[in-house]
Amino acid sequence: MPDAPVSTVVRAFAVLDLFSLSTPVVGVEDVVRRLGYNRSTAYRYMRELVEAGLVTPWAGGNYSLGARIIELERLTALTDPLYRAGRETMDAQPHGNSALLLHKLYNDKVLCIYKAGPDVLEHAGARITIRRARGIPFPLYQGAASLVMLAYLPPHQMRQTYLRDAAAIRSAGLGGDWEGWRRTLVAVRKAGFAVSAGQITPSVSGVAVPILASDGRRLLGSLARCYPSATLPASDEEACARELAAIARCTADLYDRMAKRRA
Repeated sequence: MPDAPVSTVVRAFAVLDLFSLSTPVVGVEDVVRRLGYNRSTAYRYMRELVEAGLVTPWAGGNYSLGARIIELERLTALTDPLYRAGRETMDAQPHGNSALLLHKLYNDKVLCIYKAGPDVLEHAGARITIRRARGIPFPLYQGAASLVMLAYLPPHQMRQTYLRDAAAIRSAGLGGDWEGWRRTLVAVRKAGFAVSAGQITPSVSGVAVPILASDGRRLLGSLARCYPSATLPASDEEACARELAAIARCTADLYDRMAKRRA
């Protein structure tokens, strides 16, 4: 069957994907060149995004992100039950030389939505800056926080993920074929946690567990704790996972209460 046509809204919002730390300003010519839109369409989409407050015009046909995004970020921080529940439970935990990180799946990425604890870890005189913070997206196939969420997807989504990204999964060492990929996820799910070392931040290891809704089936996100790699021996990983699982349950319980109050 032919692919379904892409809606005008999706095409207009694709412009927002062009913005990044390295490209904070985007011009109409960038839209034409990178998205393949004709010039009149690019101008029309930019005009509509300006009217929505999502981009702000600069001189010379250039644009930056708009004030509406700031407004939406504040609204999200005040109303998102996972963020609010995670922040409350994570801030109450001791951190020491480690940090807690809350994540959720977002399209084909994993998004960090909250971090509690230090921005810099220390070991043997070295200072290691953690490369995760609210709003930073990460690849779907790197890091314990990503892998543990993939392991708790419904079977049909696991299959769809493999069919879409078989090459990336193979490159990440997560399975050379569908059976290898399935075995990887089954093993993570059986353990109840995932571990990674140096995949996001060099010299930093992470242990992650899923956050599941009270029904035990619906995936809300993942909770990870990261340490300097040299301070997390393999013998401590299960104990760390048990601690994280308890925090995840508290987060899920609080999430459910907040969500019910909003219903």
